[in-house]
Order: sequence, then structure tokens, then C-alpha cells
Amino acid sequence: MGTTFSKEVLNTAGFSEVDELSLQATPGEIRIKHDSGKLVVDLTVSEAKALAAGNLESKAGASALAKVKRLLENK
Repeated sequence: MGTTFSKEVLNTAGFSEVDELSLQATPGEIRIKHDSGKLVVDLTVSEAKALAAGNLESKAGASALAKVKRLLENK
């Protein structure tokens, strides 16, 4: 797949060092979820790229972060 998410980016998205994550890549999106299946974040390709680059100030990065925050608010 070739995409690397830094620890800082994953922490910003609500994941911690001790979380076990599952990744699912499908055409047009990357899904990152806790291995327990409690959270699933649907991201577009541009959102995933912004998140992977740590570019949370961009429109796509802000959108990815907002999706995660909405999921966390509902928990």
C-alpha cells in the first residue's frame, strides 16, 4: 500500500500507542479502526493522504479529523 501514518497523526486522530488497529483499503478509501471493531473511520483518498502527510490544516485533513471527532463525540 505504501502509506505510513505517523504516531503523532494517529494520536491526533484519537488513536493511542497501545491501540491495536486494523486497516482496510478499498478503491477510493482507507478504513482505520480499533481492532476491537469499536470505531470505523471512512476516509476518501484525499483525506487519507492528508492524514498520512500530517496535513491537518488542509481541507481534506480537516475533514478527516472532523470525521474522527464526530465518531468520538457519539461514543
